[in-house]
Amino acid sequence: MIQNSSINNMAAASAIMLQAVTAITTSHQEAQEAPNEPEVYNMTSNLFPCVCVAMYETILSPNFYLESMNEGDDPYYYTTLDWSDWKTELTKQAQEYIDANVIGSLQDYGLLKIEADHIWSPKYYNYHQDELVMTITMQQGWQQLMAQKVQEWQDNEAVKKYISTYWHSYDGYINFMPETLAEVLTEDDEDRQLAAYLTLAMLVEGSLRPYSEVHEWLYEAMNCNFGDYERVNVINEHYDDEAEAEELQQLYANDDQWNQLYWGLAHTIGFKWLHEGPDYLRGKKDSDYEFRPKSDGERLLFWAVENQYTVADLRGMAGMSDN
Repeated sequence: MIQNSSINNMAAASAIMLQAVTAITTSHQEAQEAPNEPEVYNMTSNLFPCVCVAMYETILSPNFYLESMNEGDDPYYYTTLDWSDWKTELTKQAQEYIDANVIGSLQDYGLLKIEADHIWSPKYYNYHQDELVMTITMQQGWQQLMAQKVQEWQDNEAVKKYISTYWHSYDGYINFMPETLAEVLTEDDEDRQLAAYLTLAMLVEGSLRPYSEVHEWLYEAMNCNFGDYERVNVINEHYDDEAEAEELQQLYANDDQWNQLYWGLAHTIGFKWLHEGPDYLRGKKDSDYEFRPKSDGERLLFWAVENQYTVADLRGMAGMSDN
């Protein structure tokens, strides 16, 4: 009984496949009578995973990039960038990735071009990640090619495994993609049909790479090409006169002179910076950056910066000569 049931299922699937191929062939023959115009589709990398631009908690996050930029010997500098500039460059690099790794593998499948338009980001990252919005141009009659290719994939174990692994519903997830090769041909949502077809084509051609590999490629490209950032001195940006800020930092860098000022102030006004001083110095251009004092001497520096005291102000409070 089990064997007969399996044979019957296979026969039913083959019948569905034959009907779909016949319908597609008929449709293709009718389309040939119309002007041979390319067919254009809009979709995202969530539907057609030819590239991955997910930034949240990945190496493609601008925060990850900024952390690497902020490593170094400049204690009061931080790097800041504009989020839209980062997304614009990542879109450009995603296009470079597609041109280098995807287009060539799909030319025999009716693909003419893929254009990266922009990156869509969710308001909240609870259920969605960043997605590349693309315009995909196919040659007219690509469905005929699809029918031929799907027939060729009937015994491809990698294709079957991919479909059973990624295109099936499970607890907490509802699948909307075709669940069999036959359903690829009968899918009535043309965007999903095209996405399924091109995804499986990339799988067969070996160009459907794991997201980790795609991220590494894009990460290296962003490191080499992104330059729309700004290095900011957190002390300088707290003063209207940058020269006064620089003078304060030069004094702080001189251990003997700063120590003399420290105890001079302690003698005249007490240790105000220990009781009234800030717990951190926050960036003005980017308030996400906080610099915390690592010593009492640095706490004095941050207290002076917060109050915008100049070297002359501090020496005056300490009863010290400016000479």
